[in-house]
Amino acid sequence: MLENKIRLLYMLQTFDLKLMDLEEEKGDLPGIVRNLNRQLQELLSRIDEIQRTIDGHIATREQSTLDAESLNDRAESLKKQLYEVRNNKEYDAITKEINQAEAGITRKLQEADEHDSKQKELQTQLDEHKQKLETLKTELTERQSELQSVSKVHEKDELQLNHEREKIARQIPGDTLLMYDRIRVAKDGKAVVPIKRGACGGCYKTVPPQLNLLLRKNDEIHICENCGRILIAEEIAAEVNKVA
Repeated sequence: MLENKIRLLYMLQTFDLKLMDLEEEKGDLPGIVRNLNRQLQELLSRIDEIQRTIDGHIATREQSTLDAESLNDRAESLKKQLYEVRNNKEYDAITKEINQAEAGITRKLQEADEHDSKQKELQTQLDEHKQKLETLKTELTERQSELQSVSKVHEKDELQLNHEREKIARQIPGDTLLMYDRIRVAKDGKAVVPIKRGACGGCYKTVPPQLNLLLRKNDEIHICENCGRILIAEEIAAEVNKVA
């Protein structure tokens, strides 16, 4: 029955407003906790990224060092072969290989030094981030404790209100409930408002007298042409407020 649906919408609104009041008593704490959690996750991701990059530099540095050692062994072996050459052609060929190996050693050691330098630079960043992480964790724990204390005060009332709200919401058709929630989100929590002294209780714009008559019939959902909220007759709102 439409009449009952409109009453239920306004009852739902009264419970949502009471829940909003309880939420407001928590102040900025919920938002602060959410923001700290977001910062924590971002910092953890950054730390993980830096650590992976450090690991990559360490692995590449170690490989470059191994390559340099291998080239050095090759160069030493070739130098021994110089004593066994029988002509200038062999001597020149071995000498060329030695020079190439020594150039490779220099290059590989330079690469190792570069990766070592980058790894140390990143390690400094990592240490700073880890220190910041501990500070952030401490602040988050403190704020969560504060929020828990504040929430504890109204825990029973909040549970009761949510329980009553759920009972009412189950009686409202899904499409109507979706419309209500959409308006409530867009209008700072107020989706259903009564007419007060001939004006919308949400935006205070005067409504046509004939609309007042239609609202009293309570047989159709009417939307304020100015603010888009659902309108109900003042008398019906007063009746609901007596029992809510």
